[in-house]
Amino acid sequence: MSTGNIKKVLFKPFLSILFLIPMFSVFIGAAEGGPCKDYGECDDFKYSLNDFESLQRGAATYINYCYGCHSLKYSRWGRVAKDLKIPEDIFFENLVFDKSIKPGDLMTGSMPAEESAKWFGVAPPDLTLVSRYKGDDWIYSYLRAYYEDSSKQYGVNNLVYPGTAMPNVLLTLQGNQRLVCKDVPIIARNGGQKRDENGVTITEEKCGFLEVENGTGKLSKEEFDSLIYDLTNFLVYVGEPVKATRERIGWYVVFYFLIFTALSSLLYREFHKDYNKHQGKL
Repeated sequence: MSTGNIKKVLFKPFLSILFLIPMFSVFIGAAEGGPCKDYGECDDFKYSLNDFESLQRGAATYINYCYGCHSLKYSRWGRVAKDLKIPEDIFFENLVFDKSIKPGDLMTGSMPAEESAKWFGVAPPDLTLVSRYKGDDWIYSYLRAYYEDSSKQYGVNNLVYPGTAMPNVLLTLQGNQRLVCKDVPIIARNGGQKRDENGVTITEEKCGFLEVENGTGKLSKEEFDSLIYDLTNFLVYVGEPVKATRERIGWYVVFYFLIFTALSSLLYREFHKDYNKHQGKL
């Protein structure tokens, strides 16, 4: 076998391994965000699956405000309590209102699909995997993008999902949010702000900005954003309960490939030296 052929045989696996490393990094850290329609770019969301206090608050918010309509039928009550480090007796006493439910039961919800379809026009979907197919950025933006719209059945609409059939169940917490118009600077071709001959910034009126009426909600903007963060964080966990473990193990796998590649390269050098030495004796 020639030296060139040996190189091909030994280095093809190495190249394959090196090609896989960026793919692993994508699987480890990717959080797919969906388009946010009239809202523009989705707000950036960084989940924290090791923040158990956030996950616990998110679970409480979901069960109190969302679970009445939206099931989590691929999750089990006991598993959620265990993963979120909530003692089972405390979890069932405070967050499970049907005392006939057992820890191994699925979180199937209680709203009949046929009746809910009549009430809302469409049956509320199960949200176990919503973070997987919509993206956490999309959820975080959607839950904060409701606004007053008297032309709609429930008096609200949503910039991220126009025409949504879901009422704003968090209205009392957020307050009455409206679309307003504002004067904004006109941007010049060079990226700066246009100014007149006196140096005053030239503005134009643009509409479509979200603004909450003062005093209409129980929470401040910061408190409400924090509540939505916790809720979205919980939905990210529900979509893949082992996500934090997968990401942690994934880095070990990448590290293993790097070490394996380095050791294999050293082995190749030694093999190549022996091969050349043997060829010289022939």
